[in-house]
Order: sequence, then structure tokens, then C-alpha cells
Amino acid sequence: MKYLMAFSLLFISNWVAAQITSTGQLLDAMQMKYRGDWFETFTFEQQTIQYDGNGAIRDTAVWNEAIHYPDKFRIDYAEEGRFVIFRNDSAYRFTNYEQQSVRLEPQEFLLFKGGMYFMPAFQVLNKLKEYGYDTDIFREDRLNGQRVYVVGAEKGNLKTKQFWVNADHFFTVRRISRVSQGRTLDVQYSNHQKFDGGWVEQTVTFYLDERLIQVEQYLNIEVNQSLKDDIFNPKRPIKNWWK
Repeated sequence: MKYLMAFSLLFISNWVAAQITSTGQLLDAMQMKYRGDWFETFTFEQQTIQYDGNGAIRDTAVWNEAIHYPDKFRIDYAEEGRFVIFRNDSAYRFTNYEQQSVRLEPQEFLLFKGGMYFMPAFQVLNKLKEYGYDTDIFREDRLNGQRVYVVGAEKGNLKTKQFWVNADHFFTVRRISRVSQGRTLDVQYSNHQKFDGGWVEQTVTFYLDERLIQVEQYLNIEVNQSLKDDIFNPKRPIKNWWK
């Protein structure tokens, strides 16, 4: 019976994958697989390595980061009292624990990292359109030998805004977007590990106009722990919350 159930689940999974021919179907399949199971909170230390124009290491630092899906995110940088809180598509920046600025700054990657499993599929689709993805463009491709789904650009187009999803496990493996001065930012996610019903990429690599500019390594990953809301509250943010 156990082997029959395993075979049935594999058959259903393969059947669902075979039916995916549009962005809407992809989002439905992702929600079917992970909604209700994906972890809601996520903390980690991030080793950040930045590179100069010659490809040499320019700087290294360790940042402390916390996420509460679908839309709360905080980065505490190496300098004491310097951090940023992202909440509801706004960014609140602090220096010496004093708020310096607030502005609209959507962190769309939160949607791909896990935020989509805490909102209806139609809302996710609307968010993607709001963020500038052409959800009518959908195709299959391969990345590093793995089958992927690509939303937003035709094959061979690495300039238009797009995201790539692993076709077997449905985690994001690549995002491409246009940034200031018409440059192209290519962000690639790798070394994924399973955590409590979801996945975490342990390496993130950034290329600007095909030049390596930054590599992030996630360390001391913890999921589904209780996080106080004041971690993400710009009016009274907790200091050194990771301690």
C-alpha cells in the first residue's frame, strides 16, 4: 500500500507538471504543492561578498536578516545601528538607530521566496503584473541542466524582466530585471535546501551587465520560529533582535 501511494503521488505530480503551459497554471501548481506547508518565518546570517570592476573582492561582511511572509523583511548590516525594514512595499532606513528615510521600495523577491503561499493565486498574479512581469509570456527552458519554467521573456532574451522556476520543486532559481541607467541585473539562486515544507536557497549570486558584483551565503538558517512584530515595526524596532 505504501508503495502504491508513493507511485500515485508521483503520477499526480508528473501529470500536474505536464499540464503547465501558462503562468496561471504554474501559480496554481505551486500553491497546490506548498500552500499551508511553507514556513512563515525565516532568519539567517548572510555572508556578503562584494566584487570590484576587476573581479577582485572589494568587501566582506556578515548581515543578520529576518523574514515574516508575506511582506516583512529586515536587514541589519555589520555597522551597529544601521538597518532597513521592508514592510508592505515600503523601506524604512536607519542609521545609529534613527530613522533616516522612508520610501516606496517593493521587495518583489519576497513573493518568490515564499510570500506567494500566504495569499491567493489571483493576488499573486496581480502582484506580478504590478511589478512589471509580462505574465502572458511563458515557456520551458533549462538552467544548469535542470528543467525550468520562465515567465516574462522569450527564449534568448536576457534583457527583459523575467523569473525562472525549477520545474520539479517549484523554487525560484533566477530573476532578471532592468535597473538604473538601463543596466541588466541577473540574480541567480542556488544550493537549495528543504526546510519544514519549503525550500531555502543558500547561495545568491548577482551579475550586473554580466559582471559578478556580489555573492551571498546563508548561514545558521532557522525557520518557523516565533518572531516579535517589533522586529519589523519602524516606530519601535528592536535592537540586536538576533541576540
